[in-house]
Amino acid sequence: MRPLLAILIIIVTAAVLATAYVVVTNQNAPTTALLNARKLLGRNVTATYYVTITQAGTVMGNVFPGAPPNFVLLSGEVTISRTPLMDAVVINGTLSPMLLKAVIKINAALWRFDDELCYASRAEFMGIQSITHCIHYINLTRGYVAVLNESRYIGRGSWNGETTYCFSSLLTVNPGSTFGDLFKAPLIINVTKLCLLTNGVPANASVYIYPARQYPFGGFVIGINITLVNYSFVFNQEGFAQVTGGLIPG
Repeated sequence: MRPLLAILIIIVTAAVLATAYVVVTNQNAPTTALLNARKLLGRNVTATYYVTITQAGTVMGNVFPGAPPNFVLLSGEVTISRTPLMDAVVINGTLSPMLLKAVIKINAALWRFDDELCYASRAEFMGIQSITHCIHYINLTRGYVAVLNESRYIGRGSWNGETTYCFSSLLTVNPGSTFGDLFKAPLIINVTKLCLLTNGVPANASVYIYPARQYPFGGFVIGINITLVNYSFVFNQEGFAQVTGGLIPG
């Protein structure tokens, strides 16, 4: 009987330990996803998303994302590729305006040069529009890090059979910060959903952006929804060089 009892004790102990491991792992998974999302800023990554940009409205200062007037401004697939070298980013894709039977082909690149943020773009819409310019350096990843830092866990989701961990956050971005420099006014960044894979890659997100001070009789809300199509841990160096005229991050 003693050998049998010993075997039973071992089996029960193993089962308890296995269960405890699963519980602890599941509890830590959202934290792991957030940590890995931050770590992605230090490695090469390329991700393609289906993007929908909408306009919602406000009435008497109350924000109503998804309520009329609400229509799709642009939609399509966009690929974003980033490397930590020179904070380089290349974006390419095709967006379709809702109100026009046309497509906008986008090829753009951003990179850091000393204390400047440089960008080059080549858009094909009613002709080819090209521009290359540099401005005072703005850390564009700072806003994303702020969203991660303020994130509140709201539950699980899924992408291609993989579990995702979803968060929400609400930020007021004041003049002098990243977005304030761009828009010259305080903005509300309302991330109602940011779902991350365990490796930190964003799989889904819904973001609403609107001025902190709305007009009494109505204002605007821009909604951005993204859904991951595919990703890889490489940098699109060839695409970057095509937009910048041969520049290679290094």
